Amino acid sequence: MSACLLLSTLATATVVAGPQQVTAEPAGELPPAVAAMIDTVLASGDQAATDAVIRTAKRALPQSADAVDRRVAQWRTVPPTPVAVAVAAAPAPPVSAKLETDKASKWSGEGEAGAFVNTGNAPGIGLVGGFKMLVEGENWRVGTNARADYQETAGIVTREQYRFSAEPNYKFDERGYVFGLGQYEQDRFQGFDSRYSVSGGLGYSLIKSDAAQLSVKAGPAWRVTEPVAAERESVVAGLASLEAKVTLTSSLQYSQDASIYSDATGSTFYTLAAIDSKLIGKLKARLSYMVQHETAPELGRLGTDTTSRLTLVYGF
Repeated sequence: MSACLLLSTLATATVVAGPQQVTAEPAGELPPAVAAMIDTVLASGDQAATDAVIRTAKRALPQSADAVDRRVAQWRTVPPTPVAVAVAAAPAPPVSAKLETDKASKWSGEGEAGAFVNTGNAPGIGLVGGFKMLVEGENWRVGTNARADYQETAGIVTREQYRFSAEPNYKFDERGYVFGLGQYEQDRFQGFDSRYSVSGGLGYSLIKSDAAQLSVKAGPAWRVTEPVAAERESVVAGLASLEAKVTLTSSLQYSQDASIYSDATGSTFYTLAAIDSKLIGKLKARLSYMVQHETAPELGRLGTDTTSRLTLVYGF
């Protein structure tokens, strides 16, 4: 039955395409599909079907008649293995399977460790660690970011700052997207045991190229603050931020994140600028500078903190 199907397929292709439309192969060569068909019918052991397929192949490709004879002679001298026949006759993967592979989500991230020098409410030198993870799909992505600064002086903790954020977004066109952002902070030396922020809104990529990227976003936010020496605060605020990356050379990249939370009682400005220098493989060195300013700091606290960091970063 399979031999009859092979014969019918080849004969139909010959009638539909017509001899004048068959793409000629170089002399002495057979089209891969025809070669696989001949191998398959020879492996079946059906002599009648074999004769019919060979006869039809020569009629459809007269310029390759000698190649057909050589194929038959070679097969009968040293038959190909069943695996080789199966691979040759196997159909190409469907386009849908390739599209599904292309749409699979991509994971990337980096780990960071090093030292910092701080000024403001907790001046001194300490250790810093950070971690980033990004998961991207065809029209969406989810990014997470964690950072910790820790410092002790004479056995006493003099700086302990933690920041964690998670941001999902969904692209509705080539440059525009909607986003959500959740953020947690702890910095008792700035005057609060914890601060939670939840926001969302619209974002837009102003520049989008291999050499430079610039995007902005804005929307409403809700902030809950647990001060060290005051009552819990819950306010509705507004958020605006930008993210920029510029490739300076093949081994240097500049980046900057900046944001502002603003409400009726005060505002928080935050910016982090960094220069990355490639070292070996996925390892790079990073020099960064952070400024955080509170327009209405807690009683007895300074409004501005700055942090300079020198870290090693490993990407994956």
